[in-house]
Amino acid sequence: MIHSSIERADVRDMLVVHEAFRQGFGRMPALVSEVTPGDVRRAEIVASHMQLIEEFLHLHHKGEDDFLWPKLLDRAGERLGSTVALLESQHEEIAALLAQTSKELEVWRKAPSTERGTELADSLERLGTVLTEHLAIEEKDVLPIASEYVSAKEWHQMGDHAIKGLPKSKLPIIFGMLASYAEPDVVKLLISSAPLVPRLIMPILGPRAYARHARQVYGPAEISA
Repeated sequence: MIHSSIERADVRDMLVVHEAFRQGFGRMPALVSEVTPGDVRRAEIVASHMQLIEEFLHLHHKGEDDFLWPKLLDRAGERLGSTVALLESQHEEIAALLAQTSKELEVWRKAPSTERGTELADSLERLGTVLTEHLAIEEKDVLPIASEYVSAKEWHQMGDHAIKGLPKSKLPIIFGMLASYAEPDVVKLLISSAPLVPRLIMPILGPRAYARHARQVYGPAEISA
């Protein structure tokens, strides 16, 4: 366990990230199925959105693999070892499904046909099912006790890893998406380790950027700026 004098991790930001993934991946099959065959312009909009969310998930899992699981195995191996092993194996399964959907996505975005759209939507359904199960296990068995073993500084390493890996131009969209699922104090938590300027401007830029993005992807009635 971490020393009592050290600030412990606040895991509420992870719950927001998980909800964003559940919602984002849950809506992907319908987004694909609703594209008219041959509508390359619409397919490109949907594909670019999906690519961004998939890359965010990949970075999120890489952050857990590098910064969280080793600490939990070292500090709480008897308590969490079997759960971490399961979650790691699910990361491998999800990575394989992501590779498959990414490959199918690249083919479909260039030539969106009914057959290719159905194939991609089915793969996304499978990915969403495995991902939902994975997130539920984390939330049930790991997040309630993670703060006993991980400090706030160590916890933020995961978020910082994802931020550094994403295109800078897309960060406002990702932050705005997360903020749309978060209470105000959790919004502050999401950027608590960021430099001063991003902490000041992202709560303004992010929701606006995501509102524009969501209208383009989901339709004008989806979200207001």
